[in-house]
Formats: sequence, structure tokens, C-alpha cells
Amino acid sequence: MAARLAPIRAHFVGTLPPRRDRLVMFLALSGERAPDPAVMRQLQEDAHKIRGVAPTLGFDALGQVAAKADEILEPWRDSVDSAPLTEDVIRALANLLAEVEKLIVSA
Repeated sequence: MAARLAPIRAHFVGTLPPRRDRLVMFLALSGERAPDPAVMRQLQEDAHKIRGVAPTLGFDALGQVAAKADEILEPWRDSVDSAPLTEDVIRALANLLAEVEKLIVSA
């Protein structure tokens, strides 16, 4: 079973660098201006996809932090307006970034 999952796991890990880059960019600029709703929707979509796939592939810690980020980013899912950028949002995205980076480094 592990041998069959290996290429799928490798592909999933290969999808993480662009997501990491979006998180890094957002977190670097998060204090400078109100968040762009389109950027927040993309981050929510990233978190949602990671949430759905990571646990299935055995990346439980990543799946847990992605679930938290997905829930916190839910107000932006269908919004064209900006929602409040709280410390909880920033913390959830920073935690997601940390787990993404751990997985990329360990792969």
C-alpha cells in the first residue's frame, strides 16, 4: 500500500511550493494594507485542498492546521468584500506555512 501511495504523496508535496510562496507573500505584507479578497479566496482554496488531501496521504499534522486555516478563512470563500484580518487569521496561516515548510523539507 505504501508503495502505491508514494507517487501520489510525492505529487502532493510537489504542489506545495506555490502554496508556500503565496503564504510567505501574504504574511510578509499582511500588516501593510487591507487584504485583497481575491488573495484571501486563493489562500482559503489552498487550505481547503490541503485539508482534504493531506490526512488521506498520512500527513495528519498538515491536515489539522489546514483545517483550522480553512475554517478561519471561510468568510472569504464566496466574498468579494474584505473581511476583518484578525490575529487568528494570521496565526492560522503562519501555522499552515510552518507545516507546509516542514513537509517540503522532509520530502
